[in-house]
Amino acid sequence: MEAMMEERSISVDQETYERLALVRARLSARRAEALTWDEFVRVLLARERRKSEIVSWAYTVGIFLAITVVLLWPVYVYAPRLIPLVFLVGIAFAAVWAYILSPHSARMMKPFKDAPLEIVHWLEEIAQKAGLKRTPILRIAETPEVNAMALSSLSGGTVCLTRGTVDAYLANRLSSDEMRAVIAHEIGHLRNRDHLRDGLALSWVSVFDYFGDESIRSGMRMARIGTVLEATAAEEARAGEDARLSGVLGAILAFSGWFSVVAGSLAKLLAKAASTLALHLSRRQEYAADDVAAEVTRPEHMGIALEKIHQLNEELVATELAKLPLADRWQLQPRNRTWVEGLWDTHPSTETRVARQQAVAQVLQEGP
Repeated sequence: MEAMMEERSISVDQETYERLALVRARLSARRAEALTWDEFVRVLLARERRKSEIVSWAYTVGIFLAITVVLLWPVYVYAPRLIPLVFLVGIAFAAVWAYILSPHSARMMKPFKDAPLEIVHWLEEIAQKAGLKRTPILRIAETPEVNAMALSSLSGGTVCLTRGTVDAYLANRLSSDEMRAVIAHEIGHLRNRDHLRDGLALSWVSVFDYFGDESIRSGMRMARIGTVLEATAAEEARAGEDARLSGVLGAILAFSGWFSVVAGSLAKLLAKAASTLALHLSRRQEYAADDVAAEVTRPEHMGIALEKIHQLNEELVATELAKLPLADRWQLQPRNRTWVEGLWDTHPSTETRVARQQAVAQVLQEGP
């Protein structure tokens, strides 16, 4: 059981107190009821949360706009009437991703029917504390990796724990506080509707990437057929037969095929470049989910959980390498990654995430 929150008093100067008292009085008059100081602070916190949500969605829409300008600038320049269609396609893709494809992925992971009762209780408790209307479904992924994920759905979403995470908890390598922080982080993704926001940011990136793959695939086929027709036409010409039609058709197919390959490659390059903006949003979402976990548990628990997960996964990699033939010759060399490589990271570095939570925890411990 969690310890009861102790009551604390804070000291403020007279001017600050009078201003806060005036704001509380105005809110009380507007609601026709006298708000206690606790109720008043809860109202302010709720307002701050709504403001944060508005800013997050505005940021997401801004990322979406920037991506579509990169990928679809001719529409903005030459056919601005089609801009609403661009938005509709993005919204439709985001909805399909978040509420159809994501739940389908969740079905590939089995329900965690034999989950420890305390984990089930924590899931319900944290979901309620975070403000979710429904408790997420709990699932298990049979992999030794120490990780967790959240998947959205119309029924309230799913939190999936890996077998490695549960085993680490049962072996006391993750404490109950750290396990609660892991669950809270995933619930943070659900509360922030990150799947929907990801889908919006990646909508046109995915369209261009798919178009690029199909163009390259079909272009290679056409180029091969064209090359065969050209070779056949050459043989027919040497035999004195009329091969002009085959030669012309082969040349057209070969040219069209290689043009399709170039166009597809260009589309994939544009999608790769634009995806840096979407992945920047993804990294911001990880920070925000960490903050939700720190809000409903404690910052130090989230920070320690991140450190332990990183350590446990490194140990797992080392164990798997040890099973290979000539294991002493297999080594993971440390890499000095450039900032350019970091543009395509889905998550911020563990060190940065831990440092953020430790800084908040330190301020809380020091007090006013």
